[in-house]
Amino acid sequence: MRRKILALGLCMLTFLCLGLIYGYSIFVTPLEAEFGWSRSETSLTFTISVIAMCLGIMLGGQLNKTRDKPALTLAAAAVLIAAGFGIASTTQAIFTFYAAYGVGVGFGVGFAYSELISVGSRLIPGRQGMLSGVLLMCFGLGAMVLGAVCSRTMEQVGWRQTFLALGVLLGVLLVITGFYLQTVSSGRKAQKAASGAEEGFTAREMVAASEFKLLYLWLILLSAAGLALMGHIAPCAMQIGAGAGTAAFLAGLTSVSNGLGRLVYGMSYDKLGSRKTIGIISAVFLIAAAVTAVAVTMESIGVLGAGCVLIGMSFGASPTSSSAVTAKFYGPRYFSGNFGITSTTLIPAAFLGPYLAGWLYTSSGAYQTTFYAVAGFAAVATLAGVLLLRAAAKNGRPL
Repeated sequence: MRRKILALGLCMLTFLCLGLIYGYSIFVTPLEAEFGWSRSETSLTFTISVIAMCLGIMLGGQLNKTRDKPALTLAAAAVLIAAGFGIASTTQAIFTFYAAYGVGVGFGVGFAYSELISVGSRLIPGRQGMLSGVLLMCFGLGAMVLGAVCSRTMEQVGWRQTFLALGVLLGVLLVITGFYLQTVSSGRKAQKAASGAEEGFTAREMVAASEFKLLYLWLILLSAAGLALMGHIAPCAMQIGAGAGTAAFLAGLTSVSNGLGRLVYGMSYDKLGSRKTIGIISAVFLIAAAVTAVAVTMESIGVLGAGCVLIGMSFGASPTSSSAVTAKFYGPRYFSGNFGITSTTLIPAAFLGPYLAGWLYTSSGAYQTTFYAVAGFAAVATLAGVLLLRAAAKNGRPL
């Protein structure tokens, strides 16, 4: 048990550090100041990194079906992330930055994410929802914790030196975590073989299930709203009258709520089941969208803060639901590969969320239209959630 607790601690620490990918907005101002890039151009970097992360999760999940080598997987992720930050720190052109930070760092984070969630969420049998929530909470909090550290570091040494330091530190941490998890993973593999074969749907069977399409749409809409806010909350708050300190606080509040939502909803899946949890998530999302739309229309910082909490929690529900529902509906045997597929919801969400938000802002000069779009996402998501539960019940999924 002691080894499992240490393994869980390492997974949590690593997830916390990798979660910096959601704190990209702290780099927007220094990049635009140095290069003169537009908001839509800098927003595209975030979109690319999220897409690359999803592809890394999907590929990592497929590889996990045939081999169990966290040391090798996390070492490969370390190389990608270290090289990505290193090359990005020397960039003079936006396309180089897209390739280095967007593709390299994003793919490396996704590759590590897939391995860590696969090993970490199964350390304690029967608590996959809770463990997924704990790990993903750390991932969600990374933007706040490391974001604050990076902001102060950039003030002292600039963004280029900050990127170099991040590449080295994250690379070393991933290698250490990978080597330790290799020993725990070997024991888990032997235990699995002794306990007999696990049941579950293959990826083809999962994708063919009627409720899967509704699950996929529901997850896209949750993620799109969260990514739109995560990528633009600081400049949005400043546009309606917040100072730099308040804007930073709201960005941190969104990150904390994102992490809290992952834990709360993960525990809810274990205790209340899928039916009640999906219903609660859909209802909170609908309220959150209404609150944020009212906030930007009224230009109210206080109301926007409430919207940040609710949208952050709704966004946190998406990755936790992806892990918990995939395991519950489609079984443990092919979980790694199936989870990789459901995680690709972040790809369309990245276009619907941060890039669309940046484009709408560039077109209109204001964020009102962005949050009206988020309200539309919430209305469709509520309907998708109702239809999802009906289809799942009809197909005999464990709710």
